[in-house]
Amino acid sequence: MTDHEVRGVWFVSAREEVLDLFGEGAFEVLVASLPARHQHTLIDADPSKWYPEDALQACLQGLRLRAAGEPTIGFGALLERCTERGIGRFFSAVIRLTSPRFVLDRVPMMWNRIRRGSGSVSVEHEDATTTMLSYRDFPYFADPIYEELTVCSLRALVRTCTGRDPDVTVVRSTDDALDVRVVHSG
Repeated sequence: MTDHEVRGVWFVSAREEVLDLFGEGAFEVLVASLPARHQHTLIDADPSKWYPEDALQACLQGLRLRAAGEPTIGFGALLERCTERGIGRFFSAVIRLTSPRFVLDRVPMMWNRIRRGSGSVSVEHEDATTTMLSYRDFPYFADPIYEELTVCSLRALVRTCTGRDPDVTVVRSTDDALDVRVVHSG
């Protein structure tokens, strides 16, 4: 799966979130939990550069361990905070002016801006408040941590738009596909 890459913006967001929430010591522990070949990715990430997807996978596993030892924030909440941070100030201001439907229609474009390699996303609106996102041909869904990342990222994205938590449910999951239903306010 070495042909898959992810933009550094996710690593930058994770680094900043861990430092802000838990401090330098916790960040050092997180870095030490990563395989040596990926430690520099978290330390020196550049938001516009491409990094191996397995570096993100290792980072997510390290974050899960970090969150498990922290009673004040769970792993899902940590993923949502990283997503919100990654959205950034300008983009979040734009998102707040749009509808959940409009934002969810942009998920395939966002996917293509942050990932390289096989994998795609399609969007189908079931009605005014329900949207189905279908992710295909992405072998990292074999790791359940990616299902959680997807659900939390979609929840954070729609919450940024509406100010309310949507209902995000995985309808189907395979080793390389995920169907996710998002029920949101109109």
